[in-house]
Amino acid sequence: MRVITLFLLSFELAIAGAAFAQTGPAAPTPAQTASAPRRAPAPASRSGIALTVTDNRGLPISGVRVTLDGASDRRGDTDDRGQVNFVGMQPGTYRLRFDGDKVISFEREITVRPGQPTSADVTLNPAPPPPAAPAAPPPPKEEKAEAIVGPPGMPQILSIVDLAEKQLSGNQPRRETLVSCSGNTRTTLVLLNQDQTDRLYDGAETEYYVVAGQGAMRLNGRETPLSAGSYAAIPRNTSHGIVKRGNRPLILLAVLSGEPCEQAK
Repeated sequence: MRVITLFLLSFELAIAGAAFAQTGPAAPTPAQTASAPRRAPAPASRSGIALTVTDNRGLPISGVRVTLDGASDRRGDTDDRGQVNFVGMQPGTYRLRFDGDKVISFEREITVRPGQPTSADVTLNPAPPPPAAPAAPPPPKEEKAEAIVGPPGMPQILSIVDLAEKQLSGNQPRRETLVSCSGNTRTTLVLLNQDQTDRLYDGAETEYYVVAGQGAMRLNGRETPLSAGSYAAIPRNTSHGIVKRGNRPLILLAVLSGEPCEQAK
């Protein structure tokens, strides 16, 4: 009987060992799970973007500023091949902006996937030429001042000799008689009993005709003799003087032209 009991006990232990081997160790309790340390999640895989910028003819454009706005902000300029690369970027959607003096600004979106390089070709339109500089305004027209002309005078026909004889009476140093006045010409009969001081007309030409007497024209420090029938023309802005010689008066017909005759002196 004792032998049978031991046999049954051994048989039960054998069955229990086989069951343990199939099921494995028991699952940890909730308390055991809470106390166990947690592992950090694996970092997200980084990627990159490779861009090539060309014009409408397929030629590369250098010097284009590329700005990326997204999980990883970046910026850079295209090289001589029109390329620019951005590495070590977080996956996600990025807003790209292309700017440059030679191109029209352009924006587009690019999605970067985990662990994959993303390449894109971008075609940009050329910037319009700068506006032409405004033409220089034409120079103002020079407004020519209208010449001042005096009113027309009355026709005169007379004998200068007779008029001169009427002026011989008296011993005044200088006597002047108006012969005619019209427009910008003034004609006078001048009788000199002594030298005439130097004169200068800045706006009139002067002509002298000797009717009678002896004298000299003083011009630039030099005296030139005058007698009946002599003629002298003096340009404007020229200083000149008249010298009387002899005992008889020096009688001159003087003509001033270039100033209104009412203003001439």
